[in-house]
Amino acid sequence: MKLPEIFIALKVRTVLSKVPEYSALVNKYCHAVTFLTIYIREAHPNDGEWPKDVYHQIPMHKQLSERIEAAKLLQENGLAGNLVVDTMEDLACIKYGALPERLCLLNPDGKVCFMSQMGPWGYSLSELENAVIKMCEKH
Repeated sequence: MKLPEIFIALKVRTVLSKVPEYSALVNKYCHAVTFLTIYIREAHPNDGEWPKDVYHQIPMHKQLSERIEAAKLLQENGLAGNLVVDTMEDLACIKYGALPERLCLLNPDGKVCFMSQMGPWGYSLSELENAVIKMCEKH
C-alpha cells in the first residue's frame, strides 16, 4: 500500500530554525507518511536586494550544483526525511505556489488534501500534524 506523502518546499534561511520541530514530526509519523523536502530557490539571496547579514548568506543559484550544495546545509543541520532539490526552472515551486515556503500533504492517490498558507509565517507544523492525524484516521 502506498503511503500518503508530505512535502515541504523550503529555503535554507528560515527552515534551519524549524529543523528540530520538523524532524521530530518526521520521526513520529515516518511509519505512516513519506516525508519529502524540496529545496527551492532562495527567496532572499545575499546577492539580491536583501542585506548581507547572518540571515541572508546564500547567493542566488545559477547552476543546479549550487542549489544542491545549499540544500546540503539542511542535512548538515539534522533535517530528517528525504531531501531533493527543485529544478533550475523552479517547476515544483511554480506548481505548488511554494515561494517562499509551503507545506503540502498528498493522499495516496497523489491528490493534495492539505496545503498550508505561504510560509514562513503563514503555516505551523502543528496544522500539518493535525492534517496527518486526520489522514491516518482515514487510511
